[in-house]
Amino acid sequence: MKTGRLLTVLIFSTMLAAPAWGQRLLKNQPKYDRRIVHFGFCIGVNYYDFQVRPIEDLAALGGYYSVETDVAPGYTIGIISNLRLARFLDLRFIPSFAATTRTLKFDVIEPSTQERQIVTREVESSYIEFPFELKYKSQRIDNYRLYVLGGIKYNMDLASNEDSEDDRIFKITSSDLFYEFGFGVDIYFEYFKFSPQIKASFGFANLLVQDDTFLVEGIDLLQSRSILINFTFE
Repeated sequence: MKTGRLLTVLIFSTMLAAPAWGQRLLKNQPKYDRRIVHFGFCIGVNYYDFQVRPIEDLAALGGYYSVETDVAPGYTIGIISNLRLARFLDLRFIPSFAATTRTLKFDVIEPSTQERQIVTREVESSYIEFPFELKYKSQRIDNYRLYVLGGIKYNMDLASNEDSEDDRIFKITSSDLFYEFGFGVDIYFEYFKFSPQIKASFGFANLLVQDDTFLVEGIDLLQSRSILINFTFE
């Protein structure tokens, strides 16, 4: 008798729960990806760094031993324009603003004191970024979709001091061109799509400004590298 009652309760509970399970499996915004154009915004944390290549015969430059970099987190905000090219392929343009600070550490003999010490130079950048990227998407499963992306990006540094005559300032050029790639996941909610993503960027340009200062003499090539942890809302 008890078994019969228990079975009745289980069947009744299953019948009550069935609509809830059916509702849970419904896709949010099932026609979202049919749109030809859509827009959104993004916000993220960036980690800009320098790749430094010293001159080949650094030892010949008396009192110059090494160069290292320190990275501090910055922020990036942008506006997303998305064009649907095919079922699984989008073209995206994301004009953004990025602020960051990088620190160069020079192990040198200070010319004024003739003592070996670590001389630091902070390089602050305020970038206007113009990235174009292709986004290749997987098949959507329920309310999730994985994707990879790649493209190019042009940066203009509004805080560049490349024309400064102050020798105490470490100068870099104001323009840079990057190639970048990344991956992420689209999560579909009832009223919007949320996408956490990670992107890596690699600069082409040599940013070094030859101003005949001692700290610059030991560097042959200075390029940008960056990692962006980004969150988009579309």
